[in-house]
Amino acid sequence: MDNKRIYFGAIKREDIKQKKDGGSGGDDNEEGEQPEFLPFSKHTKRSQEQHQKVLDEYERKKRAKQVIVPTVDNLVKLKLRELSEPIILFGEKPEHRRSRLREILIERNILDGTPLLISKKKQEEQEELLEDSDEENFLTEGTEELKAARINIAIYSLKKSQQRLLELKKQRQLELTIQKENENLKNQFEEKQIQLQQKILQRQQQQQQQQDDNNMKIDDDDDDGDVYSNLNMMIKTKTEFEKELEYTIKELKSYYSSVSQVGDDRPLSMGVFSPNGDNVAIGSWSGVSKVWSVSGKKKQILTGHSQRVSCIAYHPLSGMDGNYSNNLVNIATTSADSTCKLWSLLDSGSYDNNNDDYSSSINNTTNIETQPILSLEGHSDVVNRCSFHPCGRYITTSSNDKSWRMWDLESGGKCLLDQEGHSDGVMGIAIQSDGALIATGSQDGLVRIWDLRSGRPILYFQGHSKQVISVDWSPNGYQVASSSEDNSVIIWDIRKKEQASQILAHNSIVSGVKFQKQPSVLSNNGVICADYLATCSFDGKIKTWSPNTWKLLSTLEGHSSKVTSIDLTNSKILSTSFDKTWKIWSNDN
Repeated sequence: MDNKRIYFGAIKREDIKQKKDGGSGGDDNEEGEQPEFLPFSKHTKRSQEQHQKVLDEYERKKRAKQVIVPTVDNLVKLKLRELSEPIILFGEKPEHRRSRLREILIERNILDGTPLLISKKKQEEQEELLEDSDEENFLTEGTEELKAARINIAIYSLKKSQQRLLELKKQRQLELTIQKENENLKNQFEEKQIQLQQKILQRQQQQQQQQDDNNMKIDDDDDDGDVYSNLNMMIKTKTEFEKELEYTIKELKSYYSSVSQVGDDRPLSMGVFSPNGDNVAIGSWSGVSKVWSVSGKKKQILTGHSQRVSCIAYHPLSGMDGNYSNNLVNIATTSADSTCKLWSLLDSGSYDNNNDDYSSSINNTTNIETQPILSLEGHSDVVNRCSFHPCGRYITTSSNDKSWRMWDLESGGKCLLDQEGHSDGVMGIAIQSDGALIATGSQDGLVRIWDLRSGRPILYFQGHSKQVISVDWSPNGYQVASSSEDNSVIIWDIRKKEQASQILAHNSIVSGVKFQKQPSVLSNNGVICADYLATCSFDGKIKTWSPNTWKLLSTLEGHSSKVTSIDLTNSKILSTSFDKTWKIWSNDN
């Protein structure tokens, strides 16, 4: 008992020596006593168990995030068979079967749940891709026809670009002059304001010195107030561009659905105005295209496609002289049947201009069908879009076969160029107003710029998170707008080689984007309508945007379903929709 007592006081050297001698024999003490462990309480044990469960659950979730589980039900069954597990349990749904496979993979600490057969195939494909990437780029020798086409395009584009640059320089010089005048007016305004403030301060000092004369009258400069107000009004005077934009905004906000017509029994895929703005051409999912007057009267039916029409476009010179030719190309249509067909239209003698319908010699005017004069075949998949070159001799098409082509109309529709470059189907295609450059948008999310004069890809832009559906060139020639499935529109600047602006345009897929490019006309008050950007979407809305700040100008609503396309003139907007109708938006002016 004495040894177990606790003593207080100084430590003796003899006791320390005895303990050292006793501890050298082993870990056990001399009396053979075992170390004493105190048991944990029930609360402590429960806390430890709960803590361990939390750690285990955290580790399980961590492994679950790393586990790769197939999403296809057939692959899930194949993996369960490889693991010697029951493939299907009674009443088990595919999502439950996938969850069961995930738990099995976690328990067995298997990270990749892809079946071995699929993994081997993917590995072989990757090896093939690596072998292909090791190969050098190949060049295809062009034909003499392609060389001649490039020369023609270069001659045409150089002339057009010179005209465009001269116009831009004149506009820029006018803007600089206006800016300089405004700067001078601003300086005069500031100087006059300082002078007036000094005079006011002097008068206040005089009033303080002559407090006894409360009714003292201080003489004013007769011209001070007038000059001040005149300068203030001059400073607020808008530039010509601001006047144009203000007038355009006012006009767009007053647009309404002035014409609405049921276009077909199936959804409408695209609609375009004729170059002179008198007619519209509408393509539908039934494979039939129709030509209508802007007042909503049917004129001609174009039949020939076996599947849905994906795009329709007017020849740039079609009907510009007021007449149409029976043997010249006026309209091009593309289809899911992998073809692009070219059509002529009836001449002006077959129309009655008084009632905007066919002449009385035709009994059934609404059922006149026209067959294509030429079919362009060569694409191996859906032809998505087509675009005429501004000179009118060439046409380009884009397809889901990951390529776009250029055809020569004067040589009977011969394919001059089959251009690859995108890793997925090519959707949008548009040619610059000069005819020198072409922009393509693809399902791979890229927008590529090509030089038609040399055939080289000069730029590519990456910014959309999903496929690019539509592209269009600005009238200034150096900006490209692209719309995407990611609900946004991006403006690209090819001079700076970067994104100029991004517009979160709609709440759904942006199916079309268009710049107003037609020559502007003077309004009744002498103001010119400015250019603007318009977009349409599967949310059923059409929106217009400012051409410099890219801010929303107006929203047009009227379709009961997805809007598939838009086209613009200087006074109208055309839209087509899944609700089988096409509409023209304008105002009374």
